Amino acid sequence: MRHLPNLLSLVRLGCVPYLVLLANQEREALFFGLVVAAWITDGLDGWLARRFGWVSRLGAVLDSVADITLIVAILYGIHRFHPLVFLDHGALLWAIVAVWSGVHLASLARYGRTSSFHTRLAQAGILLFAAFVVVLFTTGFVPTLYYVAGSVCLLAGLENAAMVWALREWQPDVPNLSVALRRRAERRKRGLPRRASND
Repeated sequence: MRHLPNLLSLVRLGCVPYLVLLANQEREALFFGLVVAAWITDGLDGWLARRFGWVSRLGAVLDSVADITLIVAILYGIHRFHPLVFLDHGALLWAIVAVWSGVHLASLARYGRTSSFHTRLAQAGILLFAAFVVVLFTTGFVPTLYYVAGSVCLLAGLENAAMVWALREWQPDVPNLSVALRRRAERRKRGLPRRASND
């Protein structure tokens, strides 16, 4: 049972190729249904990990990788089913993609793995993005929701970029930049080495 959160992350990861296939086949209803199912596994694995203490570094990495690939698949679906979002409002989306790609590339270079901070701002951004996707696929494009969700996701990416700079070693589940800076200051006070560890 301890590995159930990791199994759910793997299930979510396994949904990605099917989402791409459904998008290519223009089966919008099935695509949206599978996205919702994948999001349920995301909420469930996080709840189980916190509720029963089934937290591990492997689980944090799996969760982040599954989240990243799922978001990429969703963006691909938006491009296929609602291309005007990219054509008319794509600047914000591409800015978000650029910032978060930079975050994960910097994390790979610094720690040897993707970041798994799971900040509160990033969680808020994901919830808003999910709300935008639900409304987009069920009702239609709502510009206000799009720009609010996108702005929060962009700010979360910038915060994560600053946290990669601040933290010399990979750490999962750091709630915000303030905590990261405090940990950096504490480490300096203890006189511990600053070099990143890939263990």
